[in-house]
Amino acid sequence: MRIGVLGSGDVGGTIARKLHALGHDVMLGSPHAKDKGDEFAGIKLGTAPEAAAHGEWIVNAMHGEVVLDTLKDCPVDGKILVDIGNLQSSIEGPLETPLGQLIQKAHPKARVVKTLNSISAHLMVDPGQLAAPISVFIASDDEAAKSEVTALLRQFGWQDIVDLGDLSACRGMENIAAAWVPINSALGTTNFSFALIRK
Repeated sequence: MRIGVLGSGDVGGTIARKLHALGHDVMLGSPHAKDKGDEFAGIKLGTAPEAAAHGEWIVNAMHGEVVLDTLKDCPVDGKILVDIGNLQSSIEGPLETPLGQLIQKAHPKARVVKTLNSISAHLMVDPGQLAAPISVFIASDDEAAKSEVTALLRQFGWQDIVDLGDLSACRGMENIAAAWVPINSALGTTNFSFALIRK
C-alpha cells in the first residue's frame, strides 16, 4: 500500500521505517526530510503535499500546532488519515478542541482515525519491548477506517487495542498524552506506557 507520513521527527521517522519494513510504499513528507536522507534508506522523501498525494493512507506525525495549516495544501479527501499528534497547548493547559476533531472538521471527507498519540515512538511500532502487556486506544467516526487501522496496529504487534468509539474520545486520548509528559520527566525514561486493566 502507498502511505504518506507527514513529519520526519522521531515519531514520523519511526513510523515510516516500520511501514517500509512491512513492505509498504512509503513517502516521508517534511521540509527537513531531504536533509535526513541517510536515515531513511528505501523511503521516498518529499514535501507534505507530495507525501499526501502519494499515499492511499496518510499518517499525521507532525507537531500539533502546524497540522491544520499544513493539511490545507494536502489532498486528503477520501483517504484514511491516521492522527497520532497532540496539541502542545493541550499538554500545557486546558484542552479546548482536540486535534483529531479539528482535523475532521477542517477535512470532513477525510477518514480520520486517532490512535498511538500517548505512546513513545519506539513502542508504537514494537509494544512487546516492555515486560508487561500495554494498551493502545483508537477512535474514529468511520467504523470501516477504524477496522483497517486496527489491522495495521496488529501488524505492529499490538494485542490490546481498545476501541473508544467516535472522535469525541479524542479529548480523553489527548489528555492521556498530557499525563505522559510529567511521567516521562519523573521516570527519566520513555520506556513506559499505559495498560487498561479490567476484570
